[in-house]
Amino acid sequence: MPNFLINTDIKLQNIIKDLKSSSAIGLDTEFIRESTYYPILALLQLSDKKHTYCIDILALNNKELVIDLLKDKNIVKIIHSSKQDLEVLNHYYGCYPENIFDTQLADNFINPEISISYSNLVKRHFSVLLKEGSWRTDWLKRPISDDKIEYAGNDVKYLIGLYEILKNQLIGLNRYDWFLEEQKLELEKSNIVTEPDISWQKVNLPSKITSTQLNHLKILSKWREEKAINHDMPKRWIFSDSELIKITLSRPNKLMLILDNLKHQPSEKDVKHILSVLKIKCNDAQIEFEKFDPSMYNKKVNICHQTLEIVCEEYKVAPSLIANKRDIDLFARGKKDIRFLQGWRFKIFGKLVQ
Repeated sequence: MPNFLINTDIKLQNIIKDLKSSSAIGLDTEFIRESTYYPILALLQLSDKKHTYCIDILALNNKELVIDLLKDKNIVKIIHSSKQDLEVLNHYYGCYPENIFDTQLADNFINPEISISYSNLVKRHFSVLLKEGSWRTDWLKRPISDDKIEYAGNDVKYLIGLYEILKNQLIGLNRYDWFLEEQKLELEKSNIVTEPDISWQKVNLPSKITSTQLNHLKILSKWREEKAINHDMPKRWIFSDSELIKITLSRPNKLMLILDNLKHQPSEKDVKHILSVLKIKCNDAQIEFEKFDPSMYNKKVNICHQTLEIVCEEYKVAPSLIANKRDIDLFARGKKDIRFLQGWRFKIFGKLVQ
């Protein structure tokens, strides 16, 4: 399968017709995200059944041809572990790709190894050993060497073949609908492109949190996201999720100690803002859980673990795909908005533990 470097708008125009006539294409991106909020797209790799193309983003001006391709609902875009690719494509092209098939998500429903790498998936199905370690490469450096082009091209070379194999296996196992349901949920734009107002939803909240603390966390999470966007800097450079939780749950006499020991020291202005937020008075009721019976809690947890073991053995999938530790904890505490009480998870597990 020939691999071509596309580094002019004319070359891009010449290959788009073939790609547009394909029912499925492989897709991958190479980007840098070390000191910025938004990923910097450097290379876009595409493949059909005949060729692989490495599109040099830094050398092109025309975005419309690729936008048209990404928005074409009749073409399946096959991506492995697609979340970061979708994010960078949405930012650079200003559109969210349509009709995705994520090979990593698909394999999760077939094999007990969760979140398998692309190279291991290729090795399993095609007995081909691929080099790993693209994160060590400066993809913004030009010219692009032949070795880099070959490496990048291999990242999409096998995607269509994997798509055909995995889709057929999912259909054979009667799990294709499960996969589509999961992918729709996981790859929803709101899960990929973070909006400041709801950025707190991506924070792994502690089991017990008061209404005041949750309100503080929402305000500080939004402020952190907006500050990171405005300054185009990683939000962890302000404070990490774990630090955010420490700040919002801290006792007043411990707060300054926590702020003084953040990995990235906040400015005096930022400290004043954080302090002003934490002085907001709200109803300090416990909102997450009502008091629960410890013996009943332990009974529910044990039932979940025992049932999960049986179900995972029957379906040959990883336990974390069905229910993780936090899911089970929330369920045992009486929460209803839990992954395994909905959709395909409920059918094979949730209804057994209710």
